[in-house]
Amino acid sequence: METSDYVAALRLDGGHLALDFVNTLGGGLELGPQPHDEHLRTYADLLAWSVRVGTLDEAAAEQLAGRDSARVLREAIELRELADAVLRPIAEGSAPPADALAELRERDREALSHARLEPGAPVYRWRWEDEDDPRRPLWPLAHATIELLTEGPLDLMKPCHGCRWLFLDRSKNHSRRWCSMEECGTSAKKRRYIERRRALTES
Repeated sequence: METSDYVAALRLDGGHLALDFVNTLGGGLELGPQPHDEHLRTYADLLAWSVRVGTLDEAAAEQLAGRDSARVLREAIELRELADAVLRPIAEGSAPPADALAELRERDREALSHARLEPGAPVYRWRWEDEDDPRRPLWPLAHATIELLTEGPLDLMKPCHGCRWLFLDRSKNHSRRWCSMEECGTSAKKRRYIERRRALTES
């Protein structure tokens, strides 16, 4: 299926499916999200992104295209907001709201009601194959968020110092501060360079 440029170019720097899902909304926390920060603008975007991260194959995405898209897209955004409400406080060192945890548990319960267990390597895994339901892309995302909460590694989850993204810090000394050095890390270096130049000019 055709993939929009902004979905195809979206970086997958979270280190976990649940975090990459949260990171489909970009921008900074201070100003709030702007229209261009949204990467799930249509149901087709959700399908294309799901193919990118491996929760749907091309055939399933093609079969789902053109279904009840507006309703499911709203549900996807609501699920993303819920995942963010649970994961961001943990990344920042606090506890998530109890009501958000309870709601996420209900989303996972509903997701697993559509799943079946199948052999994998080396363990069994959940698989969603109800190709006729337009909500199918949401189910592995709800379950992935619960998996991150229950299996971790939550101690490696951090907020980026340059944008709203969350990521798992798997660096050797766990000192990573940016979602990616190429994006936010480079921008921060440029800002520091400009500030130093300005300070030297004004002194």
